[in-house]
Amino acid sequence: MALYMASLSKPPPPPLSLHALSNPISLYTSPAVVLSFRFDRTAFVSPGVCAIKTGSDGSDFLRKPNAPSEQDLILEDTVPLVGFVRMILHSDRYESGDRLSQEHERTIVDRLLAYHPDFDNKIGCGIDYITVGYHPDFADSRCLFIVRKDGQSIDFSYWKCLRGLIKKNYPLYAESFIQTHFRQQRRS
Repeated sequence: MALYMASLSKPPPPPLSLHALSNPISLYTSPAVVLSFRFDRTAFVSPGVCAIKTGSDGSDFLRKPNAPSEQDLILEDTVPLVGFVRMILHSDRYESGDRLSQEHERTIVDRLLAYHPDFDNKIGCGIDYITVGYHPDFADSRCLFIVRKDGQSIDFSYWKCLRGLIKKNYPLYAESFIQTHFRQQRRS
């Protein structure tokens, strides 16, 4: 407000010039109006925005922010999900056989299980709840289980769900991303 009041008592600024348009701090458009933009030094060191010097006069121009690559977008989608599932499987919050909280269960069903390649067969007659337990073939490996409405318990791989998510949401980049970031399973 003080800046606004001070601008009213000052003589009117000169008409718009090229210099006024390149000033990153403020822009005077009329004697009574001052447009000010917050100047944040950290914005100029972020990877998406860079100033470059061109020409003999040293003028600064802002380059268009770099768009995130498809790989970055895939990682933004999948890394939090991997961390979330690992927290469930490896924290002390859930013992074997414990039912997941409603919030955790909803996240698993909506954000992961929906992308499993064998989704319809896994859920069968419907999901009663999701639980944590030890894999029947790999005694030291904890995994997630669907407990169906008929009482049958079925394990599912969250890695297969992630692959399905990537293939559905990023079909052009899925295979190369999966080959680069997912370990190959041993076939016996």
